Amino acid sequence: MKINESKIKQIINEEMMMLDDKHHMDHVDEEGRMVKSQLYSMAKYAIMLHDALEDNTQLEAWVQSKITIASEYMSKVKHYLEYEMELRMEDPELDMRAEMEPEEFTQDAEPMMTVDNDGNVSYEITEELTELMES
Repeated sequence: MKINESKIKQIINEEMMMLDDKHHMDHVDEEGRMVKSQLYSMAKYAIMLHDALEDNTQLEAWVQSKITIASEYMSKVKHYLEYEMELRMEDPELDMRAEMEPEEFTQDAEPMMTVDNDGNVSYEITEELTELMES
């Protein structure tokens, strides 16, 4: 059997591609780290924007559109990871409230909601809230 130069090149290319495929199978990307870094930056920017804007701040349409699109994308990713990949997520606001002592809540805080084993919802209403509701 006679092998010409083009056949040798083809064999070498095929072998190189197989080696390259095996290398990719063993390689582990640090995608989680990269995504966490991007999410951290996004959260920081979102908090800065939230704190800088007033309720009556007028924004150009393109700015509003970008914020809407970013919000929709984040929502879609969150729901995908939560339901399809079964990732458990905690609401950071709820986590912070759980760590606070009751006296740290301000007068305009929402009543404490509890859910029993049967799914019944009840609210704990303090004397301060009762007085506020009566006035």
